[in-house]
Amino acid sequence: MKVLVILTSVFALGSASPVAPYSAPAYPSPAYPSPAYIAPAYPTAYKPVPYSPYKPAAYAQEYEAPAKYDFAYEVADSYTGDYKSQTENRDGDYVKGSYSLVEPDGTKRTVEYSDDGYGFNAVVLKDGYAPAYSSPSAYKSAPAYKPAYKAAYKPSYPSPAPYAPQPYAYASPAYAAPAYPAPAYPAPAYAHAAPAYPVPSYKPY
Repeated sequence: MKVLVILTSVFALGSASPVAPYSAPAYPSPAYPSPAYIAPAYPTAYKPVPYSPYKPAAYAQEYEAPAKYDFAYEVADSYTGDYKSQTENRDGDYVKGSYSLVEPDGTKRTVEYSDDGYGFNAVVLKDGYAPAYSSPSAYKSAPAYKPAYKAAYKPSYPSPAPYAPQPYAYASPAYAAPAYPAPAYPAPAYAHAAPAYPVPSYKPY
């Protein structure tokens, strides 16, 4: 009976599916990106700008016609006595004109001038006569100013009274002796009674 049980157990073990052998888990290897190398940017070599000499633009000279004009003006102001006038004309380098004015003495001065391109020429003319003025009397200067003399101011001060010190009386200090109360000592109270000694008794011999 025992043999049958053992064989049955062996048969059951033999008919079971075999156990698969143990294998280590497979881990995917990590993927690292390859480093991208960036080359440093170096500044380019200095290249000087090629020198080019300055060339000014061609100047177009403008033609100017010779100056030519005529003008004249006149002022006559009876309120202020201002009388003057001038005329002038020019043709190229040739200039001719004249001006006149009434001087403060009543005469009229006229100047005629011209310039032919080689130099300035002027002719001065005077018309009228200045009125005769009587010579002024001899000027007498004012007398020199002499201020009245005054003695220097000297202030007067009253003489001070002679100093007489006033005697000062000091009151003698009144010192009162302090009053101390006489000490009162209570009589000592003895709480111990006088010892009682036995009266000796003498026996006659």
